[in-house]
Amino acid sequence: MIKHSIVPVLLLVLVTPAAAAAAAPATAAREGVPSLLDWGRYLRSEDEPDVAEVGFDAAIERSPTWPLPYLERAELAIARREGVAEARADLERLAAANARNPRLHRLIGELAELSGDDDAAARSLSRSLDLLPERPQVRARYAAVLARLSRHDQAAAEYARVVEELPDDHGLRSRYADALEGAGRYKEARKQLDLLVKRQPGKEAPLRQLARFLERRGDRRGAAAMNAKADAAAGKQRNLRPLPPSRS
Repeated sequence: MIKHSIVPVLLLVLVTPAAAAAAAPATAAREGVPSLLDWGRYLRSEDEPDVAEVGFDAAIERSPTWPLPYLERAELAIARREGVAEARADLERLAAANARNPRLHRLIGELAELSGDDDAAARSLSRSLDLLPERPQVRARYAAVLARLSRHDQAAAEYARVVEELPDDHGLRSRYADALEGAGRYKEARKQLDLLVKRQPGKEAPLRQLARFLERRGDRRGAAAMNAKADAAAGKQRNLRPLPPSRS
C-alpha cells in the first residue's frame, strides 16, 4: 500500500508537462530520472511490475534519448513476457547511437529470441559478447541459439568456453555434448557424456542420456547396459525417498 501511494506523488513532483520539458535546457532533461529509475528497479524487485513500468515510462518521457530507462523497461518486458515487440523496437532504434553498449545488444538478442527470431538473436548476442566477452551465462544463451539454428560446430565452440569457466554445471555440459553430437564429433560427445556419468555417480539422468546416445550410434548392447544401470539408479533413488507421514 505504501509503495502504491508514494510512486504517484513521486511522478507528480518529477514529471513535468511536455511543454515545460520541451522548454527546459538539455542539461536539465535528466533531473529526477535517476530517482524514477531507482523506484522502478525497487518495485520490480518487490514484485510490483505494473507500478515499476510507470516509473520507467515516466523516466523515458523525462529523458527520451537516454538509453538506460529503455534498458530497464526491456528487462521488465523480458521478465514478464509482455511488451516484447515494443521494447525490441525501442532498443533497435537506439542501437546506432549506442553501438558499444553490450547490455543493449544483449537485451535486443533476448527480445529477438522471445520473438522467435533466432537469426537476429544470434547476431545481437554475438555483438554483445564481442564487446564484453567474460559473461558465461550470455555465452551459454548464445550457444543455445546457435544450436537451434543447427550451427552445431559454433555452438560447441561456445559451450566449450562456458564449460571451462563453469565445469560443475552439468546442464551446460549436457548441452555441450548434444552440440558435439550434432556437429558429428561423436568421440568428443562420448567423452563429455562419460564425464557426466562419472561426476554424478548413482544418478539416473546422465545414464539415460548416454544410453540414448549409444542407441543413436547403433550400439544396442551398450545402450541396454546403460539403461539397466539407469533403472537400478532410479529404483535406488525411489527407495531413498522419505515415506509420507502416516495419518493417525
